[in-house]
Amino acid sequence: MPSSTSPPPLSPGQTHALFDILIHHQLYAEIEAFKYSTAIERYGYPFAKADGQQTTSPLLQSLLNKFVLRLPGVSNLDTASFWQDKVSVLVAKLAEAELSESYDKGAIGSRKALATAISSLLEYVARGMLGGYPVKQVEEKDKEGGTGEEKSGKKEYDRNKPEDILQAWDDGMRQLIYGDLLDELFDKAAASDKLSDHSSLVQAAHEYILLNLASFLHHIFIMSPDGQYLLRLLENIHRLIPYGMIRQTLRYGNAATMINAMVRLVLTKLSVTAITNFIGLTNNSNDGMNLLQQIISTVAAWDTAEFQKKAGKLESCREAPKKEVFKAIKAHVYASRDKHDAVRSISLAENKSIIAVILENASPPISTTSLSEDQHAIAMEFYSNYLSIRDREEITKILCKLQPDVLTVAMKDLVSAFEPVIRQCHKAVDLSDTVSDAQNFLNDLIKVSKPKKLSTVGSRAGSRETSRDPSPKENDFTTPASALDASSNSNIRVPTVEDYVNLLRTHMPSAHKFLHQVCSNAPDLANEYRTYARAILDELRVTDSAALAQPTEHGAGSMSLPLQSLFSTLPSPKQDELRPLLDQHEQRLQSLKQTSHQRLNAVIASTHPSPPPPLSPNKPNPNNSANASPSQGNTHHGPGMYLSRWHSLIDSTYITPATLAGPVRRGWQVKGEFDTVKGGKTSSLPSRGAGAAQRKSVERMGVGAVAGVGVGTGAEVERETDSDDGNGDNDGDGGGVLEEDRVRAVWEGLESGWTGVCRGLEVMGPL
Repeated sequence: MPSSTSPPPLSPGQTHALFDILIHHQLYAEIEAFKYSTAIERYGYPFAKADGQQTTSPLLQSLLNKFVLRLPGVSNLDTASFWQDKVSVLVAKLAEAELSESYDKGAIGSRKALATAISSLLEYVARGMLGGYPVKQVEEKDKEGGTGEEKSGKKEYDRNKPEDILQAWDDGMRQLIYGDLLDELFDKAAASDKLSDHSSLVQAAHEYILLNLASFLHHIFIMSPDGQYLLRLLENIHRLIPYGMIRQTLRYGNAATMINAMVRLVLTKLSVTAITNFIGLTNNSNDGMNLLQQIISTVAAWDTAEFQKKAGKLESCREAPKKEVFKAIKAHVYASRDKHDAVRSISLAENKSIIAVILENASPPISTTSLSEDQHAIAMEFYSNYLSIRDREEITKILCKLQPDVLTVAMKDLVSAFEPVIRQCHKAVDLSDTVSDAQNFLNDLIKVSKPKKLSTVGSRAGSRETSRDPSPKENDFTTPASALDASSNSNIRVPTVEDYVNLLRTHMPSAHKFLHQVCSNAPDLANEYRTYARAILDELRVTDSAALAQPTEHGAGSMSLPLQSLFSTLPSPKQDELRPLLDQHEQRLQSLKQTSHQRLNAVIASTHPSPPPPLSPNKPNPNNSANASPSQGNTHHGPGMYLSRWHSLIDSTYITPATLAGPVRRGWQVKGEFDTVKGGKTSSLPSRGAGAAQRKSVERMGVGAVAGVGVGTGAEVERETDSDDGNGDNDGDGGGVLEEDRVRAVWEGLESGWTGVCRGLEVMGPL
């Protein structure tokens, strides 16, 4: 440990960068480890773990215990019967199912996109839990030169000014953690359901949250590689939920009757076997599925049917390879995990397509010399389809057909644990209206997230577009995979961040009304959540010693001294090697922060238009951004540094080579390639009007085209490199080093010591 007289081995900026790198890699490594059942077996409390064994998920385990298990309702769950006997079993079964990898499918899968998104968001919570929210240091000149409002702590914030919104969020978080803003929020929410009745600080901070939430929704459904597929999935689930029956059930005046009726509606199994079991004629454990399981299995079955239809067309198309190829691929899909891992390792080591390795290791082996590029692309597409089919079969088997039915029993335990909360909500709020508000929001969310057709094409052209093409290959690659793919058509308008801002502004009053009714009509319940919120905010405090040692916004807060000590254990040459990397990463973080602020400014400018300046009659300027209405905004990159961290993880994902023999690809090269489901996830090959030559050239890039080909909306695919200009736009030149690769040396040098530090945070029992 460095002495008190010697300078610290790292500057505050370098410490901040080191903290960011270690949290980033540690958290995603823990999430990624859940593809194996050992992750839950060694997780720690509240799950069972062998005595003397250290947790392998220290950050996730701390987050679960400190932020989730304290939640009113969740705290009532029995550790042994719920977490260890039910949740642990489901997680282990999903891991043992060995769901498909993005590497094998040749594209970024839905689980990869969601896992990386969750990791990028949890990084903020983990950094706050360990380092605390920074204590702002007030300079003497600011103390002397501040305005009267600033000195009195009653500054007014303008929601139309980006700098005020950013400052309000920062000041609001500090007042929540170190002040009394939490009590003010609960008291004001009990008194009024109008945002305008809150202080200007709360209103501006609320605007910051709304803009970032809109950016997140836009990124999920529009910019994400699987955005339109996730939207289709949401729409299918939304279509199957019986909102009318739910509303009618929630209108029961007696809370016990209402809860019992809802449990019967959602969790009662309706089948002949269930009826005969009920009256005693049979005693079969497999008594069918309840409504929740019916929804899951139906949505999965719809997807499976589309995948099977697509696979059948691939097998029968003119350019298809021999039937032995398809047979070998099918056999490999249902092979063991060891077989899959071995084939994947060979593909990575020898720079061969995973299809080539599968065929070479088939029984009997199949020669790949006669396989053309088109046939390889078809085989790759076929393999991806069957992997998706198997995924849905395994998920349905675990969630809907597992015996004993762990999911249903777990849901009943959840209802029992939350019964006191439900009773008080039922007394305080008209829950049927709340369900209607949620349904209306989902209706509008689905509508907003779909690309809009601006104009129609000529009747003859339209006839050609809708006519049936005898070639399955051309027919199946024409549906846009994502909103970005649709933007290559000048007649299609892609949803923007402003559309989601308007959506949230329309529906946010419903949330305000719900919170007001709970705080006003159920004060005991509100106080429970106030106590919970205070406990959570206390976890974000910087310790006094750390605040004195490093009171500025830089550094790592409470973790500054431990990180300094950890870094000082490295040999001096290694320290000298890593410091420039930390400096570069800190510069990168500051650049991302500035870019996020610029994007926030752009969204505010288009959603809070200022009055238009007077125009000369001879020089009209209808395109002036000041004149634009909120619906005319064209922002495709919203604020949020986590979006860049999300892309950083996706960009670095390894993907199978696009040809029989070739370099292993990375995620940034295949962001536009999708599993082919009609009307959902599709390969983004050009439409029929693009011509055969262009289609051939795009096919040879891989299974699909890179999203953004021909995009003229400014919604280009982002790629995290050290040569990025800070705007998050990829110039497509293939140059630069991926951010994940550039800082990996820092992670590898300190991984062992940092993991030991994190394991010291393990929670051994209830807090």
